[in-house]
This record gives sequence, structure tokens and C-alpha cells, in this order.
Amino acid sequence: MLETFDADLAKRHIEGLWKMYAVPPSKEPKPALKPYLWKWKDVYPDLVRAVEVVELGVNEERRVLRLVNPGMQRKRSTTQTLQMSFQIVNPGEIARAHRHTIAAIRFVVKGKGAFTNVNGEKFEMAPGDLILTPGCSWHDHGNESAEPIVWIDGLDSPLVHYLGVGFFEHFSQERQPITQPPGYSLARSGTLRPVQSGSPQTLPYRYSGEAALETLRARKGDAGSPYDGVFLEYVNPLTGGHTFPTLSCCIQMLRRGERTKGHRHTSSACYHVVSGSGSTYVGEEILTWEAGDCFVVPPWSWHNHANGSRAEEAVLFSINDSPLLESLGMHREETLAE
Repeated sequence: MLETFDADLAKRHIEGLWKMYAVPPSKEPKPALKPYLWKWKDVYPDLVRAVEVVELGVNEERRVLRLVNPGMQRKRSTTQTLQMSFQIVNPGEIARAHRHTIAAIRFVVKGKGAFTNVNGEKFEMAPGDLILTPGCSWHDHGNESAEPIVWIDGLDSPLVHYLGVGFFEHFSQERQPITQPPGYSLARSGTLRPVQSGSPQTLPYRYSGEAALETLRARKGDAGSPYDGVFLEYVNPLTGGHTFPTLSCCIQMLRRGERTKGHRHTSSACYHVVSGSGSTYVGEEILTWEAGDCFVVPPWSWHNHANGSRAEEAVLFSINDSPLLESLGMHREETLAE
């Protein structure tokens, strides 16, 4: 009788909730994401090959390699809410101007002399720089140097697509005109700003890579976080809060021989190894990384980091979705007993 009722409901695209409790629900979330490591020594040859087969302006307007988590094969994303990708632009090339709902960050990995133009403001790119492209901002990229430039794209695209709010628009020209003076956004984000309502939540912005490393070095003697070493967040230049409402950018230093304590949280994180080498323990898996590599820590997974080197510090850049979960009251963290 119940089977007949279920079949009748299905014809009307209805389902009884009793099916959900046929097997007792899990007490804790079971992440679909997998801990995974992408090696730079494998990714970089693929980027070089992409240059050979993908011509900007002909095949595609962006030459990008997405990092697809093994647990996200159907969604084709790095986590449920975040996308981490590598982009390469050759000397003289232009990645044409467009805008979209998706918010994006650029973290420069290799090369300098290229730029990102965001809403008419030109941001030069050098290794370690972080550049913000807020959602719905016009942006294009160009390389005026003599060498290829590679950067990491971090985006909230999986979240935007899930919510069904993805808008996209091409600019009227291949490149935007430069309409703002150098340092325009920096001047607008200082300690003195007009009091007004309806102001944007994030500005286009460039955080200097060298300045970030200097700040890490200056704090090397601090106690730091027992779970992440010397751990710093790129603060939103307007609000003083998280980098974006949907994602946070962080940089951390694991000092020589440092091994952190274990913890887990409901936020997911994607890491890029800026320098040094070490290991991240995720559950029963060990991800052994070195400069240029990227890896993922799934939500609610016990993890800790270790820098086994006695000769050099290790520096990691990361993006995570904690701002989103905090705004929804869903961010939770537990620490592992000694």
C-alpha cells in the first residue's frame, strides 16, 4: 500500500519524507569533498601546453585550468562553494573585458609586468600580490612584459551557480580604458571615508606580496595560532572584516620544525604553497606539498600542518568559505585533544 502511494506521489513530483528516515540520519556531516593535492610539477606543463593549443580571442577569452576535486566531478568545482584555478597569459596577450556576478581574487604565482584592470583602475601584478575583483566589476587582463605570467583565480562561482544568480556581460571593447589614477582604490579605503548608505561592500584592491611576507616575518616571534601557525587574513579595505562576504583570503607561516595541533571546522579551504615544503594531515591521509602545489581540506575534517624543515619557513596562501557560513550561523569548529 505504501509503495503504491509513493508511486502515485512520484507522478506528481512529490515525495514522502518518511523515505529519508528509512536509514537513520548521520549525526555529523559527511563531506563529499576529498582531501586532494595538485602538484605544480604536473600543473605547469599543462599550462604550457594550454598556451600551445588555446589562443586567446580565438578559442577562448580566458586560458584557465580548473582544479576539480575528485568528490566534485559532477559539479566540476574545487569545493561546494569555491573554485581554485590557474590562469596563464603570454606576453602581448589580452584577456578581454567582461563582468559577472561571481567575485574573484588573483594571487600571482609566477612572472611580473602584467596587469589587471578593474573598473578602469590598472593594478600591476608581481609574485605574491593579491588583487580583488568584486562581483559585477568590469575587468580585463594584459601582459606587457617579456615573460608569461601565471596566477591563481579564486572564485565563489559554485555558490553563485547553485543559487542561480549568475549574470555575465561583455564590455563594449576588448579592453577597458584606464579612467582612474594609480592608487585610486587605496585612497578611498583609508581611515577617513564619507558616511553614506548603500556603499559597496568591497573595492577593487591590490595587496602587495612583499608587504604580506614582511608582515609574516615581523610576527614570526608571536605565539600565533596553535592550529595554523602565524595566520593572517587579508582584511576587507572598506569594512575591516572578511575579504569578501562569500570568501576569505589568508596567508600563514609555518615556522621551522613547527607542527600544529589538530582541529576541524565546517568551512572548506583551498591552499596554495607559496614557499617551503611540508605536510598536511587530513583524517587518515597525508598531503606532502612543496612550493607551487595546491591542496584542499574538506569541511568537518580533522587536519593539522607540519613543516619538517629546520632550514626554512613554509608559507601558505588559502581561500575559505567561513564568511558565508558565519553569516548563516553555520560555522562551527572543534579542536582535537592532545
